[in-house]
Amino acid sequence: MFDLMEHKVLMTGITGLIGRWTAAALTRDGATIIAPIRNADRRAQDLVQWISDHGGDAERLILVEGDLATENFLDMEPLSQQLSNITHVYSFAAAMDWGLPAKLAKRVNASAVHELLDWAKAQTALLRFVHISGYLVTSPRHRDAINFDPAALAEGTSNPKKQLRRLYKRVGAYEASKIEADFLVRRAAVESLPITILNPATVIGASDTGEAHQVFGIEGLIDGLKRGTLSAVPGTPQAWTPLVTIDYVAAFAAQVPLQDACPSTDYVLLNQGTPTLKNMVGIIADELNLKAPSKHIPVWALRAVLKSGMEKRLGTPAETLAFINDYRFDTSAAEAAAARTGIAQADIETALRKTVRFIEATTPSRVAA
Repeated sequence: MFDLMEHKVLMTGITGLIGRWTAAALTRDGATIIAPIRNADRRAQDLVQWISDHGGDAERLILVEGDLATENFLDMEPLSQQLSNITHVYSFAAAMDWGLPAKLAKRVNASAVHELLDWAKAQTALLRFVHISGYLVTSPRHRDAINFDPAALAEGTSNPKKQLRRLYKRVGAYEASKIEADFLVRRAAVESLPITILNPATVIGASDTGEAHQVFGIEGLIDGLKRGTLSAVPGTPQAWTPLVTIDYVAAFAAQVPLQDACPSTDYVLLNQGTPTLKNMVGIIADELNLKAPSKHIPVWALRAVLKSGMEKRLGTPAETLAFINDYRFDTSAAEAAAARTGIAQADIETALRKTVRFIEATTPSRVAA
């Protein structure tokens, strides 16, 4: 823990999983957070209570009405009245779902980030812009597969409009919009804005309790097992979907960027002990007292099945298959930074089991279809 009494943070996405846990950690250490949220009058009280219950200082939260889906959202009152002397921007918001309309995904996940970056460049008090991207784009193999390299394109001066249009068609609106934002942030870093990019893997619950009010990834495996539609494990025996716990991500986000000295830093937040997908499915099945599938199905074959009109019936969007692969990721920079600040990763299998238990205990309506 360190003193953040002089830090004033503008955070988007505070109601999300990573946002609220990071906000609790930042305010606990003394930072003040300005955060726009939709329907603030109705939602602010519950969020304040949650952050207080998780060790945050509610008196250091300033929650105001704001909607990133609205163009030039930073100019709207009362948010615009709170934006003096901001020292850090935490760009954590995202429209997060499969099958998102491209217009909505681009507006919230990319255009709003562009507006934040343009505003940040003009702030004399700003020390750093912190952005959540995604781990998948850090893989050279994935960048080759999608034919889009945000870091390389950011070094140039042209606007990759054609490449982006192809990207949205190739990978879906959610991933494409997040990759577009990644490109915009990296270009801002080239233009000398101090940047920290956090690239978390699939985020699961807290290592001690399994708590997670949003789980984007393993819920599909849970539903597939309970409905009986997950009859084979997608991918090869080496395939995985890497995991990381929310408390590790929040501790890292609340401490490391504020201590970064380099103009631009980039961290992959991922637990290298994550089991293969087959073993992960087995762990989840064990917690659900269900039988796990023993066979594999190639990703290309499953994608063909899903795109033939089976997505709704099987409850598995084809977009999710990009996150099942045998890529491996370089976490050395994050591990070194975590070691410097005393942040440790928990045993990921234990955390996964606790997450499944928490989900099942708090969502009793999840029954087989």
